[in-house]
Amino acid sequence: MDKVILTKAQADSIESKIKNFSQERVIRDFVTATKENGALDGITLDMLNRALYIGYEVQLTMEEQMLAHFKEPKGYLAEYDTEDVIYRKGMAKALEIAGIKVPGINV
Repeated sequence: MDKVILTKAQADSIESKIKNFSQERVIRDFVTATKENGALDGITLDMLNRALYIGYEVQLTMEEQMLAHFKEPKGYLAEYDTEDVIYRKGMAKALEIAGIKVPGINV
């Protein structure tokens, strides 16, 4: 079986619950919940089981990816890059993260 893909909110919710309860208790609470499961809404019992026992990967939203890229140090800029070149590289990266193709920029 493969690891399940979760949102950051789902992963954070599972990690929070695991700190306080056993895996079995997290599953039992998920199954017996009569209200919404908060951040765990949208995942199935199978997904929760795989996340707890096999593992999971976090799929960042486009906004989270953009923020992560914005915060990371940029060591790939050459000393001769002008402000215009740097701006263009940033635009191209933003389009790449968003999955948007624009002729003349990244196509």
